[in-house]
Amino acid sequence: MILCAVVCLVSGAVLAAGRKKESWHGIRSPCLVWFLFGLLGLCCGMADAGGADGTSAETVKRKPPGEGDLETEAYVYLAEEDTEYVVTLSIPEQKYTHSKERELLAAAVTEMEQTFCGGNTSLYEITQNPDVRESYQDGAVTAEWTFSERTLISGEGELDLAAVKRQVKKAKRVEASVVFSCGESRREHRFAFFLVPGKISRREAVQLAVEERIAAQDRTNGVVALPKSVDGQTLVWRAPPPVKPEELLGFGALAAVAVWYAAKEKRKQEQERRRRDLFLSYPEFVSKLSLLLGAGMGIGGALRKMDRMYAAKRAQGGKKEEVYEALRRMVCEMENGMGEFRAYRAFSEDCDLQPYRKLASLLVSGQKAGNRRLLAQLNEEADRVFAERKNAARRLGEEAGTKLLLPMMMMLVVVMGIVIIPAFLSIYGI
Repeated sequence: MILCAVVCLVSGAVLAAGRKKESWHGIRSPCLVWFLFGLLGLCCGMADAGGADGTSAETVKRKPPGEGDLETEAYVYLAEEDTEYVVTLSIPEQKYTHSKERELLAAAVTEMEQTFCGGNTSLYEITQNPDVRESYQDGAVTAEWTFSERTLISGEGELDLAAVKRQVKKAKRVEASVVFSCGESRREHRFAFFLVPGKISRREAVQLAVEERIAAQDRTNGVVALPKSVDGQTLVWRAPPPVKPEELLGFGALAAVAVWYAAKEKRKQEQERRRRDLFLSYPEFVSKLSLLLGAGMGIGGALRKMDRMYAAKRAQGGKKEEVYEALRRMVCEMENGMGEFRAYRAFSEDCDLQPYRKLASLLVSGQKAGNRRLLAQLNEEADRVFAERKNAARRLGEEAGTKLLLPMMMMLVVVMGIVIIPAFLSIYGI
C-alpha cells in the first residue's frame, strides 16, 4: 500500500509538471494510467485493511442463511516463531434459530396460498398453469411439490392442456402436497384445487374428436382410417403442401436480395478489374504513342495507327485490352465528326483515371504547341508511369503474399499434427 501511495505521488507530480512543460506532454498519458492504477491499488489496500469480506482482527462475519459457506484467506502471525502464514478459512453460513425457522415456514405457507392461483380466478377454477415455486420468503424456505393427478399436472406445475381437455368434462379435483424446508425444520401443507377445461375452440373440438376415433381403432393394423364425419359434419382430408406459399415468397425475397447483392459485387469487381487493367496498360500505351510521334506521325494519325494495330491483333486472337477499347470508341467518334479536343476529353472521362486525364491535357496542349514539346513530355510521363507500375507490381505481390499466409499457416498446422500425433501415440503405446 505504501508503494501505491508513492506511485500516486510521483505520477501526480509528473502530471502537474507536464502541464507547464510541453516536452513532457508525451508521457502524460502513461503517467495518468499509472496514477489511476496506483490509486486503485491504494483503495484495494485500504479495503483489505478494513476487512472487505468481513474479516477483522479477531472475527469473521458469516454469510446470511441460504448464501452458502464463506471461503476466505487470512494472515496469521505466530509471535513466538516470528512467522506469518496465509491460511484458508471455510466458515459455515449463519443458521436461523428454531423459532425463526417456524416463523419463516408459517410465512411461506401464507405466501404460497396467496400466489398459487397465479392468473386463475380461484382454486375452484384452475384453467392455466398455477404459480408453483421452488422457494419462498426470498429463498429462505424451499418447497417440494407433489400432485395426485400426475398425468394432468407435473411436479413443476405445468398443465397438460390437451390431456385436461380430453379427460376432464367439467371439473377434476386434484390433491396437492407441498413440503416446506427451512434449515432443520420441515412443514407439510396439503390442499385441493379443481382443474377446469378452458374454452375449447372449434378446431380443438374437431381435433379431440378425431383423436378419439383414431385411438379406438385396432393398433395391430398398419393403416389408420381417418374419420369421414364428426358431429354430423363431413370431413374432407388432404395432405399439407410440401412448401407453403408464404415460405416460397420469403425464399424468393431472400433470393432477390442475394441476386441483387451478387450483381452489385460483380459490377464492383468488374470496375476494379477495368481500373487495374487501365492502370497497368498506361505505360505501354504512352510509350507506343511516343514512339509513333517520334517517327513523325501526327497525334490523330498516331492514335488511328494504334487503333488499327489493336484491331489486327484482336483479329488474330489477341486478348481484350480496356485502354484500346476506349481508344476505338474515341477514333469512331472522331470519324463521325467529333472534334479532336472533345474526343480527347471524352477518352479521359471514359478511362476515368488521373493518368489518362493528364494524357488528354498533354494531347490538347501538344495539338496547340507542336509534337516536339509533346514528345518530350510523353517521354517524361513514360518514365514516371513505368516507375509507378513497378511500385504497383511490388504492392500486388505483397498483397498476394499476405493472402497466402493463412493457407500456409493451416498447412503448417496439418503437417505438425501429422508429425506430432503419431509420436505421442507411440510414446503412450496407443
